[in-house]
Amino acid sequence: MTWSSLKDRFQQLPLVLAGPILRRTEPNQVTVWIALKEKRTVTLEILNSQGRKLFHGSYQTLQLGTNLHIVAVTAYSMVNLLNDHETYFYNLDFGYGQKLSHPGIITATGELSPITYPQYQLPSFCLPPANISQLRLLHGSCRKPHGESLDALATVDKMIAEALINNPEKRPHQLFLTGDQIYADDVADGLLFMLMDAVPTLLGWSEKLPDVDNNLELNPGRRNRLATQVAGLTASLTKTNQVGNVAKSHLMTFSDFCLMYLFAWSDLLWVKPEDFPDFCEVFSDEHRLQLSDRELLQKAACYRAELCDLKDFHLTLPQVRRALANIPTYMIFDDHEITDDWYLNMAWCDRVLSKPLGRRVLQNGLLAYAICQGWGNTPHEFRHPQPGGVLLQAAQGWFASGGTNSHLEQEISRRIGLPTVADIRNNHPRRLSHSHGSVTWHYTVITPSYEVLVLDTRTCRDFPGKEFDFPGLLSAEACQEQIPPLSPQNHHKLTFVISPGPVIGVPFVETLQVVAKNVAEKLGSAAWGFDPEAWKLEPNAFERLLSRLATRNLPNQQSRVILLSGDVHYGFAARLQYGANHSYEYPEKISTELIAVQFTSSSFKNEVSSAGGSRSLHQKGFIPTEAINHLPSAEVLGWANPSGKELLVGEIHTMMSGVLYSLPWRIKNNPAIIDLVAERSIFRGLQITRHPEWWYRADFILAKHEAIAPPHKQSLQNNLSNSVPLFAPLPQQERIFPLEQYLQLAKQRHKYLGEWGMGKEIVGVNNIGEITFEFVDGKEVAVQTLWWRLESWEKGKLLEPFPLTRYEVSLHFDDAEHPMGDVLQEVKS
Repeated sequence: MTWSSLKDRFQQLPLVLAGPILRRTEPNQVTVWIALKEKRTVTLEILNSQGRKLFHGSYQTLQLGTNLHIVAVTAYSMVNLLNDHETYFYNLDFGYGQKLSHPGIITATGELSPITYPQYQLPSFCLPPANISQLRLLHGSCRKPHGESLDALATVDKMIAEALINNPEKRPHQLFLTGDQIYADDVADGLLFMLMDAVPTLLGWSEKLPDVDNNLELNPGRRNRLATQVAGLTASLTKTNQVGNVAKSHLMTFSDFCLMYLFAWSDLLWVKPEDFPDFCEVFSDEHRLQLSDRELLQKAACYRAELCDLKDFHLTLPQVRRALANIPTYMIFDDHEITDDWYLNMAWCDRVLSKPLGRRVLQNGLLAYAICQGWGNTPHEFRHPQPGGVLLQAAQGWFASGGTNSHLEQEISRRIGLPTVADIRNNHPRRLSHSHGSVTWHYTVITPSYEVLVLDTRTCRDFPGKEFDFPGLLSAEACQEQIPPLSPQNHHKLTFVISPGPVIGVPFVETLQVVAKNVAEKLGSAAWGFDPEAWKLEPNAFERLLSRLATRNLPNQQSRVILLSGDVHYGFAARLQYGANHSYEYPEKISTELIAVQFTSSSFKNEVSSAGGSRSLHQKGFIPTEAINHLPSAEVLGWANPSGKELLVGEIHTMMSGVLYSLPWRIKNNPAIIDLVAERSIFRGLQITRHPEWWYRADFILAKHEAIAPPHKQSLQNNLSNSVPLFAPLPQQERIFPLEQYLQLAKQRHKYLGEWGMGKEIVGVNNIGEITFEFVDGKEVAVQTLWWRLESWEKGKLLEPFPLTRYEVSLHFDDAEHPMGDVLQEVKS
């Protein structure tokens, strides 16, 4: 079989090129995103289980090019008509008497199996329940098409399908994609080739990029110089500050970014795997002749490896498409939607924002994000005259001009909030801020039993230190805006906070980032490759965040927060309990308590098997350099110290030459912080005489140990010959028996079994997180179950994804396993 260009296949494609994707869904409104090959006015109809239309809404598609039209259409009612525990359906009317089941809309025959489940004739959904113990919420991040292994996002399809068979009320209610839904900076050459092939057919216009004199440098595998030197991007800079080749196919034009979303969410524009372009089709004879024999062999080997991983990605795209059509889905960017290290620090901003090509890449990435992700998060903001509506209007004009209208380009830049270096430096302290009339990327989702605060930790940073110092992921201004006080009418028992990067990070990894930065500074270079941007690395932003979360619920003095994150390419759980009589930067002295549960799920498709990669953490846990069983912890005391000068807080007792000495204990900086766990390992004794203003303990959680019986040889043989699919346990169902059945099929079960088995501390293979709330042994717990795959006995094959790692985290303030008294034991009354 051979490669076939999209222009030769286009007439056979249906009207719908990607989607439908179910987006923001509330009792009185539902939004669906969809990409079409023709201009249409699309009407979204919401129906109940009897097929009666409840409400509807219409919107005209946005024309991006000759044969590409996108819309996020919202059906709206003046009153709340949708209830929990009910199944609802939606249909789309494209005019001319054509709905989803019309021939040529989804499929040539009108058959809807690509977007529906066998039980129903239309895509379906449920609202979150009023009782949080019945909630089933999903989250995950980091989906690179040529990442290793199989795509964990496809697991959502299995979850929905099995729930509809066994108990429809237990279907997942919401899906949060917490960042890196696409990878703009690390793109397989073969995939960029397919994207570029689709541009003339779908868009019909070609963007002239600034400072690009030779268009041959835009070909697949040849963009590294443009990305690194001309645009100033840092994706190719290695941990040793050398120039690698990661950005060889970096997305740059608007069409690159936009079409990547279509290829990430739908299999319709792809060719069959056997027809993927080969090496000689992607790289011209002329280019190959410029390479040495060694370079040619290396390039060909890299291409074959990327193509193999792309085929794995393509394999599960139908499952991903069907799942996204049937679950309310919310999204937020991290850096890879735009480029690696996006707004990492002040030095990065200087480097990229001062270059025309760098600015255009950021602008194109954010515009594509707005159309393909942001529009569905906050559809109200994309109606004229709201900033998003003005943005879409300007974008449509810019597209119509073939990307040549400079006035509309400036309007786009303004509306997406693209800053200049001067804008950042003129703020005191230096920070990224949104100008009046620009689109707001953070947002809130309200349900009867909880709220979700989705944070924008990329475009609202501050840079309080030197050029290469760690950023504050939210400036003081942004923290107030994105985490507002709870009003009495919006009082909720529980708050979810979506932070793309973990708020409570793995200590081993964050210590490496600090060391890397310090070493790089001494060598006069930068630690680009280490991603030095964890929350805790900039204490002001970190302590401010905890304070804000602890005080926003006042006068209620107790708050519970679930932090959902991704980014790091592994999954884990941690618990932080916080107490204060004067929280950091809070104007009044007031007692408050907080429990913050950190659940991290990453990656969907970007595990790394090489030395030092995510699989090392998967196998060895929180300290991957040593084969020891260890759960990190911290016990922290804090004081405000506006002067930053030495603050006397107590005494330390230490042995010197066999004599025990007591020395004054002074600490610096603002906030002034002590980690007692670290200090106890150094000194013989500690005594705190200045009472802390706030204090907390952080504990990393080991997955629940489940007593699994070893498989009998006969039952193993029976299961190996049994092709009947194995159903995973639904929430609150008995887990042991189905887990035993699954493990009988698993080659690696001996590594998984046991309290400290593989994946019990950290899951470092592709995974997705499932969040539920239960009562276990009489106490309320938040549960994160990570679904991942074990190897099959069949060589080179993986089993189906399964809920293998279950973290149970107490929501009780007086939990015996996490005693807050330990934090204050050295404090002198």
